[in-house]
Amino acid sequence: MDFTHVFISRPRKESEELARMLAPLGLEAVIQPAFNYFPLDARLSQQKEFEALDNARSDSLVVFTSPRSVLHGLSQLPQHVMFNARVGAIGPATARALGDAGIRVTVMPKTGYTSEALLETLYEEKHDRLAEASRAFIIAAPGGRKKLLDGLVRQGWKTSLIKVYKPEPADLDKGALAALKDASGVLSIWTSANAMKGLSQRLPPATWFQLCQGDWLVISERLRRLARAYGPARIHLCGGPGNTDLLNAVRGLL
Repeated sequence: MDFTHVFISRPRKESEELARMLAPLGLEAVIQPAFNYFPLDARLSQQKEFEALDNARSDSLVVFTSPRSVLHGLSQLPQHVMFNARVGAIGPATARALGDAGIRVTVMPKTGYTSEALLETLYEEKHDRLAEASRAFIIAAPGGRKKLLDGLVRQGWKTSLIKVYKPEPADLDKGALAALKDASGVLSIWTSANAMKGLSQRLPPATWFQLCQGDWLVISERLRRLARAYGPARIHLCGGPGNTDLLNAVRGLL
């Protein structure tokens, strides 16, 4: 396919890494993060939840929902909990971040890297302890992972959301977006439903229309379903959420 530009909406650090990886392919990267992320002092704002976390047992579950939740949350959590409780990761990138910090991950989705996949894995375990209302703690952003929280409650877990960071809309980079004016073909990469929704509302209408005239690359079936509402020319599915997965998918489209 004839792409000259690739539009990347990941957080800036991940976007810049991906842009460097794509450069040898001859594509000009246009980086426009949807959000910036800032830490929250969870212990200060959620004293009750932290009291429960301090008392986590070996049958408790602490779930990290992204590498950002590891970055902003791990240093805030009681160290003994990380070694006493079971630790879950939503996907391989999150598991790697925990492993790099010396934390052993004992629960991961058997397939995929979504809330649904993790819930399915936990359901298949069918531990007797669920009947005893074991505790689960989701490390995430405010309002995040509602599907995971609701699913754990339905499975019998007493569940708390520990909010350790917050997203804020990133400023539009007018200089970067101006490069799209010379694009004869644009491939847009989407790794987040929130990024898709946020930028659809904040980008200049002409820029958004141009993106929707091109191809989109998404990282899950769920995102592919959501993307259809925006009407891009073609939607392609990537085999994973990491930058290496995205690089391989882009290579396959050229």
